[in-house]
Parts: sequence; structure tokens; C-alpha cells
Amino acid sequence: MIRKLTFVLGLFILAATVTANNAAAQDFKKRAKDRYRVDVLVPLYLDELVKGSSATYKDKMPEKAQYGVGFYAGITLAADSLKNSGFNVDIYVHDIASAKESPDKLASHGLDSSDLIIGSVPPDDAMLISTLAKKKSVNFISTSSASFTDSYNNPYLTFLQPSLKTYCGLIVDDVVSRFPKENVVLLYRTKDPADAAAYDYITDGLGRKVNTRHIAANSLPKKGNFSLFIDAPKNNIIIIPVQDIGFADSVLHELSRDFPGTHFDVYGMPSWSNIEDLHKDGVFPTLSVNIPSPHTLAPSSPMGQYVKHTYRQIYSGKMPGSTYYGYEVMFWYAGMLRKYGIGFNEKYTDNTKANFAHFDIQPQTDKSGNILYYENKCIFLDKRETRTHKSKEPQ
Repeated sequence: MIRKLTFVLGLFILAATVTANNAAAQDFKKRAKDRYRVDVLVPLYLDELVKGSSATYKDKMPEKAQYGVGFYAGITLAADSLKNSGFNVDIYVHDIASAKESPDKLASHGLDSSDLIIGSVPPDDAMLISTLAKKKSVNFISTSSASFTDSYNNPYLTFLQPSLKTYCGLIVDDVVSRFPKENVVLLYRTKDPADAAAYDYITDGLGRKVNTRHIAANSLPKKGNFSLFIDAPKNNIIIIPVQDIGFADSVLHELSRDFPGTHFDVYGMPSWSNIEDLHKDGVFPTLSVNIPSPHTLAPSSPMGQYVKHTYRQIYSGKMPGSTYYGYEVMFWYAGMLRKYGIGFNEKYTDNTKANFAHFDIQPQTDKSGNILYYENKCIFLDKRETRTHKSKEPQ
């Protein structure tokens, strides 16, 4: 049985052909196979983007679809590489934005023969698919949702996105290491539960290690709010644990505009990587913005160049950054299946198949040592300084 998924994206068409495998559901733990099936769950919004054989938009693809489409493109490029290397794998791509392939419907039927599930799904759906994966004894890799509870109790669940607590811990460690004798301003919001939690994590982590001054900002702060805490002749350190990129962008512009001769080291949240002005030259000339990130992608590496070159040969338009991520996730996990079979978790320390993203997957356990889930602990601070239009990548 052959399925063909075809859709129009601006000036080009992405197509994927996947082959079904009718193997009966069974206990796959530590089992090697001659052929594997991988199911990929990603929001593509095909029902909205395509009508018949034509795109429903004229110029730029809708923003909500860009991540999923880029991730999908990376998956298909990796599938071609795996096929060329002689690895027998059938890859099913499910558009979870479609009512016909929603996570709840896939959980009830459609994933029974899967040997590995890779999903860019919301937190509630991650819990749903996780339950199915545990029942089937196959690994579920959550690529975009992070853990938000310790109640998973599932050794077959892996979060490639570190938890909010992990991100905050990285910020605390960097601030304490780099600025032990400096005054640190903590600009926080509590009306959003995630922001409130981040504030608590950072406050607890900083403790009495540095001198911290707190500014409540449930509404956008004004110049006067900052003036009391900023020493214009010196470098100023500000932590802003706020997820909302619109709010964050406004604060960054305010600091740059109201204090033109003052340099700031600003620490933000992972979502800030989507702030467009941080990718433009000269927008924040006095700011160094530190963004925690879980992906040590190096597009300049040989494999990164291969992905970019191959993408341009097949598709037109600018390649989304999520294409690298989709390629790496698919290629690395297929390599784990190929080398160790299903139930490869004990071999998670093997990074030999990592091309340009290096995962550090560690088990998270309860007090008795039982594995609750696995989490990627490979994170770093991406420093963005728009006066040079460069972000410092880890070496």
C-alpha cells in the first residue's frame, strides 16, 4: 500500500511517498528488525494551504505553517539519505492539523504498527501519544513540547525540548559565573503561569549568590521604572523570564531607545529566537541578548551545507531553520534504530550519528530511581548582538 502526500508551497511542490507495514502490534523492547516503520506527527495545515492542486496564499506562506513545513522538508531529505545508505525504513508523515489525522484519532488507530513515533505536538497531545507509546513499548520523541509535570512515568518518552526549569538553571549558572559582583535586574511577570514559574525558578536559583533587584512588569514598564536600577556608565545585567515575544521585543526597543549610551547584557527565554529584530543588523546596538537554546545547529558544517544545498536543488524559496532540525532528528533516531534496534534507550549516550545537533539525553527519575521520562540536557546560550549581525555558535 502506497500513500502519496503532495502539496503546493508557493512556487514549488513538496512530495513524500511512504510505504505501509502491516506488522502486528507487539512488544518491541530491545528487538532488532530487518525493516522499521517510523511515524512522524507534524502540523502542516494542508487543508488550509492547498485547494485542489493550488496554494491558497499568494506570496509568503502563513507563519503558523512555516515550522511544520520546514521540519517536514528535513524529514524527507533525511529519508532520501537513509534510502541511499541502504537502510530499510518506512516513514509515515501525519498532518495533525487535519481533523482526519488529529492526535486523538491517531492514538486510537493508525500508529499500531509503529516502531518509533516522532511528534511535534502540543503538551496535552504529547501526554496522549506518550500513553500509547508506553502501551506499545515503542519510543515517542516529542520534538517541540517540553515536560510540564513529573507524572509521566514512561521510560519510552523523550523530550528533545528541555524543561523551563532546565532553561532557567542555565541562565542562573551563567549570570552567577560571569557577573558575581554585579547588580542584576530581574524584570518579571506573574499573570502568565509559565512566566510566573520561570520567575520562581530564577529567583530560587539566584538566591543570595548575586545582588538582585526585582521589577514587576505585568504591564509594559516605562523609562522611570528602569532609571532607578540602571547605572548608565556600566554594563547592566537584566533577566527577563517572559515568553511573550511581543512584550519582549517592546522592552528591548525601550532599553535601546531610552538608554542609548548604556550597554546591557539581557537574558531572555527560548521563544525569543523568533523575534525578527534580533536577526536584523543594527536594531539593538547596545544590547547583547542571551537566548537559551537546545539546538547546537551548525549550518556551516559539511552536513549542514549538504542539507542546504539539497534543499535548494529540490525546492525554491528560503529554507526554514526547522529543516535542519527535522533532518537531524530523523537521521539520528533512524541511526539508533539501525544500530541498536527498538528500545535503544540504554544507548542514548552514543552521539556518533549526530551530524550538527548534539543531543544529551538523560533519564529523569523519581526518588526510587524509576525512569519518569528522558530529557535533552544539551542546551547553550545563543548570544545575539545585532550591531554585528552575528550570533555566537558553540564550538
